[in-house]
Amino acid sequence: MSTTMNVARQVIHDKLEAHISAAEAKLQTLKAEAETAKADIEVKAITELLTKQHEIVQKLRELRK
Repeated sequence: MSTTMNVARQVIHDKLEAHISAAEAKLQTLKAEAETAKADIEVKAITELLTKQHEIVQKLRELRK
């Protein structure tokens, strides 16, 4: 193989490696965003449950009177 072919092969290899690294970074970013969104949903659900709990406790107190 000629030197030109080896250089061309290396350039293509480097480009592919860069694309793979960029795709991996994007996937990691998407994963982090999904985990954050899931956490936000869980916090919202817990907040709603706490609100419902307070409402139930209040109704129980009213019924005891």
